Amino acid sequence: MVLRLTKVWGCHRSHRGKVAGQRQDGSHSHRITAQHLSRIRQCQRFVFSTSNTSSFYFDIMENPEKPAGGQADDLHSMPCVLKLPFESLSTAPISLDQVPAARYRFIDAKPFANGSYLRVVETDILPKNRYAAISYVWKGVPPLNPTANPPPTMTIKSAFNADPISLPALRTACRAALQLECPLLWLDGLCIKQGDEDDKAWQIQRMFSIYEHCHVCLILPGGLSRLVALEEETNWVSRAWTLQEAIAPPRCKVLFSWTHGTCYLESLFYLHVEQVEGDESGAGMTELVSLLAASSRATYLVTKSEDDPTQEKKQKLEMNLIVGDKRPGDRVQRNALIGALDLKGKEGMASAIWRAAMMRVAYRPVDMILSIMGMFGVSLDARQFEHDDRLKAALALMREILARGGRAEWLGVIPSLPPGKVFSTAPNILELGEGVEAHLGDEDAMENGLLWWLQGAPTGFVDEDGYVNVTAPVASVIVSASGESENTTGKGAHSIRDHGHQQWDIIDVQGGSSLPPYVVHIGEKKNYLNGSYPTWSDPENNLFMLVEQESNGGLRVAGYAVGTDQVLSSSGWSTNETIRVKIRSVY
Repeated sequence: MVLRLTKVWGCHRSHRGKVAGQRQDGSHSHRITAQHLSRIRQCQRFVFSTSNTSSFYFDIMENPEKPAGGQADDLHSMPCVLKLPFESLSTAPISLDQVPAARYRFIDAKPFANGSYLRVVETDILPKNRYAAISYVWKGVPPLNPTANPPPTMTIKSAFNADPISLPALRTACRAALQLECPLLWLDGLCIKQGDEDDKAWQIQRMFSIYEHCHVCLILPGGLSRLVALEEETNWVSRAWTLQEAIAPPRCKVLFSWTHGTCYLESLFYLHVEQVEGDESGAGMTELVSLLAASSRATYLVTKSEDDPTQEKKQKLEMNLIVGDKRPGDRVQRNALIGALDLKGKEGMASAIWRAAMMRVAYRPVDMILSIMGMFGVSLDARQFEHDDRLKAALALMREILARGGRAEWLGVIPSLPPGKVFSTAPNILELGEGVEAHLGDEDAMENGLLWWLQGAPTGFVDEDGYVNVTAPVASVIVSASGESENTTGKGAHSIRDHGHQQWDIIDVQGGSSLPPYVVHIGEKKNYLNGSYPTWSDPENNLFMLVEQESNGGLRVAGYAVGTDQVLSSSGWSTNETIRVKIRSVY
């Protein structure tokens, strides 16, 4: 067993042990006792606090630099479905029309890295832990000086709205995969038949598994038109599919343009950069989790080692590759992504996934749902939805989650935003397409106000009429639009205000069940316990859903509010009452 080490600043969750010696990458290693080793074997990620304020993530991996499962020669037994000389790739769009549908396909990394030929192989069985998967955006940064000696590119037939693929950039990705001992590379453009809806649906249903079982995910944030530098802004963190591509894999490496060789970046903490071997133009790679944490500082210096007094100090350079200054919502997205990664496989991950997904966009709106369903263990058939029917797909996903015993953790994920007019159980941005960022409001308030996940969200089911039925503590309220309480006589009454500054006074309904409008306690806010975030004690740690009656007698969500434990102590609460709230008002 090998421990892979990533340094993290100020982590608050740790099993404490003795750490000393030399690190695996050469600067310090870290030894642990057999007593702690037996505890480590029970989890995939382990955190040790050292004597200073930093901590270390230990990822438990069996021989992490050598993918398991067969010999490298096994790929030659896979049927080759496409083989083209390298010099012909720019002459015509690459077509997979002749390839059978419903198969796993991979690029043979070695001949492409050598500039010999493009070879695509197929298999019926996913070769787990033997390939690298690519995460990128289809429309990325433009080429540098496109009119002055542009690099050779190739295009994929029927890959509409996609940039041409830079052959040097893809060769770099293949070199990085081989350096990490992955003989195969998975790239959606070349491994999915873009003009075949049946093959697309088959692949989409297995997309989570493809990323979950890769050895490593290689992230090219600027797309495949070229590698981008750390200083350049990209839209990778705002696109729908990249959320799953960051969470599902066992590890993620970010590829970027880099000319300083193997070294460290001094930012919030020391970040190790590994040079991609054999790349003429210069490329580096580093761990995504470390880069996300470091991006909160937004600047970095270059140094050859952590403790070298003669550091190769450079001017401070901006770190905008994942989180930029010009794109609203990027910092909120970073926080949600770090939260989901930190809570991977635990309660709270779903809440972070919903929050991040609601703010992301896709060329096909339905992909906002199809891109996250695998993380909830759900497999929807993409052929059942039109490209723009995000709401129908969201309803289907919510129904499946609750039917499997999951929780309605999409409720209140961004409580400061108003509910949708059509889809009231989700924020209004679910009903929007491109341009979501303009509706997020004050980014500073959003960033600082969303460092939590929802514990104890209600369970329930979605009935055939499109209502979500949840059982939770419920109380009747009197609404005061002016903010002045209309309830002056109710015993034990407590008031809460929603984010529209409307006041809701809890009342005690004598001799019967609660009557609308209602306030529903949907869970308790729990802070992200990650060293990238500040921590504090929030007295308003409860989240409430405000429900009102429509003219047709149905119920819809009117907003959300936070409150203290004192709000729950009022006498108006019914502890286990089922509320039937319309998910969608229009079909």
